[in-house]
Amino acid sequence: PLLFLVMGLVALPFALRGPRVAWTRRKVLLILANTAFDVLNILTFFAAIHVTTVAIAVLSHYVAPILIALAAPKVDGTPSKGTVPAAMVALAGLVIILEPWATPADGAALGATLGVLSATCYAGNMFTVRRLALEVGASKAMSYHSLLGAVVLAPLLIVYPGSIAAEDAALFFTDAAVIGAGSGVMFAIGVARIGSARAAVLTFAEPLVAVAVGVLVWEEPLRPLAIVGGALVLGAGIHVARKKR
Repeated sequence: PLLFLVMGLVALPFALRGPRVAWTRRKVLLILANTAFDVLNILTFFAAIHVTTVAIAVLSHYVAPILIALAAPKVDGTPSKGTVPAAMVALAGLVIILEPWATPADGAALGATLGVLSATCYAGNMFTVRRLALEVGASKAMSYHSLLGAVVLAPLLIVYPGSIAAEDAALFFTDAAVIGAGSGVMFAIGVARIGSARAAVLTFAEPLVAVAVGVLVWEEPLRPLAIVGGALVLGAGIHVARKKR
């Protein structure tokens, strides 16, 4: 709830400064759908990490780009030629990077199920965000759905009470403002410009960045095979990004 609250408040001034929007029933339903998909995506993804390994949770979550590529022609009415094969190549590269065969299988079935549920919500959110960005603007979409998400998740503050140290709070709020709200607005603008299917494949860069941060910041080991996997992910993303609209 705090994450959503900070994202909503940071984006709010930009949302209020934007062009006025006539709130039709369709736009209200899109905001509500955006909130529901985002909240369920976060809850199921972190639940997957809680019950199993990060590798299994991430791999099952990244079924999402394939779901989006398959659904894009019907949902968005846009062709996705070459997107599905690219998504499969990127997923194969991600498997090589994360090496799930080298991790313990504790909670694997439940974790993978939660990861796939997260992927399904993520896919629904992708199509919803694209329509919202086109109809009400990226800043309004980010701010309003985040504030609603904070309200929906507020009971968790009662169920799981706790405190945050000052230094952790500073990092948390900076994170939520920059990586949360800032990146979210850029993401919405990008999806509106290039379409859901192409944007989905480019999101395979997320776990690739995570691996790079682990190596450069926390000095985690990088196996030669992981470099091959990274090349597959980047290659698939570049292939999709270069396709004509």
